[in-house]
Amino acid sequence: MAITLCMIVRNEAARLPQCLASVGGVVDEAVIVDTGSEDDTVAIARSWGARVYEVPWQEDFAAARNIALGYVTTEWVLVLDADETLTPAFAALVPEICRQPDWLVVTLLRQELGVVPPYTYVSRLFRRHSDLRFERPYHETIDDSVLALQQREPHWQIAQVNGVAIVHSGYLGTQRQQKLERAERIMRRHLEQHPEDAYLWSKLAGVYLATGDLQQAQQCLEQGLKAKTLPSAIAHELHHQQGNLYAERGQWQAAITAYETALKTPLPEVLHLATYLRLAEAQKQLKRWGDALATYERVQQVDPHCALAYQNQGALLLRLGQVSAALDKLRQAICLLQEQNPAEARRLTQELQAMGWLSPSAWVR
Repeated sequence: MAITLCMIVRNEAARLPQCLASVGGVVDEAVIVDTGSEDDTVAIARSWGARVYEVPWQEDFAAARNIALGYVTTEWVLVLDADETLTPAFAALVPEICRQPDWLVVTLLRQELGVVPPYTYVSRLFRRHSDLRFERPYHETIDDSVLALQQREPHWQIAQVNGVAIVHSGYLGTQRQQKLERAERIMRRHLEQHPEDAYLWSKLAGVYLATGDLQQAQQCLEQGLKAKTLPSAIAHELHHQQGNLYAERGQWQAAITAYETALKTPLPEVLHLATYLRLAEAQKQLKRWGDALATYERVQQVDPHCALAYQNQGALLLRLGQVSAALDKLRQAICLLQEQNPAEARRLTQELQAMGWLSPSAWVR
């Protein structure tokens, strides 16, 4: 089955080559919509063999993605951003996935480098269908149109891949403030016309929490929680953000209650990792050491590669005087960080060496 890589880009000359290299041998063609690059993005894309279309930016990510979809002619579509790469393990699965006769959409696990939550699920591999379109100008998805199509044509199935399919490095950049301002502007404009959109209320609340505007964050959460029906993923995010709001205000018991409510929503447990980590921090604030240690253990069971869980648990064990157990957890954290965040691995190693815990050679895998 033929598959097209479908992208929108702007000034991505530095990151686009790595993205394109990750799909070599996986896709049959690439359609790329450029929304106003001033660097070598277009030249790089064309040299790779992509069909490039230059369109003006309208402050609407869904509109740009739908323009790109309009140029796709193959049966399957893979959507990536320039700051994302496809993992080799998932790339090997793509041919078999595309042979499934009733699969409409495949939900992919995306690893978020440098941020919490460390994982999200995204609908990025799907059949080309005239009724599938991206919606919302920011945090755009095809999910609503997928559900509507399933109601009309119930034989279509949504599949899910649990191993990491996409690695996202965009949060490691230096333009965070600019991105937050753009996100607020676009989402505010949309919500003025669609106040029932609980999904974007939760996302906008996250923006205000990141900028320290707690009053605005509270108002967004109140609006989102008013929705008559809340899908599990949106309910989870609203309660998680509510916990973050309480934590910012130092209301630790209220934060714990909100996080525990979020954890009760029926989702794949990997999507609860950020909530578990936040819950452990709140438990520590109330000196509930045993609860916090147990929560970190739960994170490690769900995701043995979550370096932050080992690092934070090790720091807590040191505080409690359990040096041997602490050093074991910190060693595991450093081993993971050597691959995930080498700079943090070096910082943590140097800090422990300065404290005289172990010799440098003891920290090399």
